[in-house]
Amino acid sequence: ETVMAAMMVATLAANAQIYVGGSLGFESSKEHKDADALTSFSIKPEVGYNLSDNFAVGIQLGFSSEEQSKDVTVSKFEIAPYARYTFAKVGAASFFADGGIQFISYGSDAKGSTFGIGVRPGVKFAASEKVDVIAKLGYLGYSKDNDDLGGGSAFGLNIDNTNLELGVFFNF
Repeated sequence: ETVMAAMMVATLAANAQIYVGGSLGFESSKEHKDADALTSFSIKPEVGYNLSDNFAVGIQLGFSSEEQSKDVTVSKFEIAPYARYTFAKVGAASFFADGGIQFISYGSDAKGSTFGIGVRPGVKFAASEKVDVIAKLGYLGYSKDNDDLGGGSAFGLNIDNTNLELGVFFNF
């Protein structure tokens, strides 16, 4: 039995691929020409494991900081495990949906946390055997703030350019 279990694990590991990558963001903006510039940045590393050609599991971590005024900065730490299902492939492009949960903890000038569950559609373009470019656009899901943030909740579909995430991933 032990030998059989070891052979099954070795077979799974040989057929699976690990991918690592993520996305970076930076913005400097002004409300009007005489206003002070406000900056925001984000870093979202991600690691995943391809279980088959169509199914993967992974986790995305994130940190972001956003100046909302010269006196108010909101920072966030995010952890988001997911399961990815690839439902169509056309040449070098693959279309997928990530379904998962998300936990966000706020710091600096905002305190509290948010929990969410939902689905993000995306497309992966295989630039080479070892490099993929991924775009995730939109979100369908539910989120709930804790009492420190007022206890609000949201449910909805958001597909617009404000919810676009681009990243580069390396396959091993």
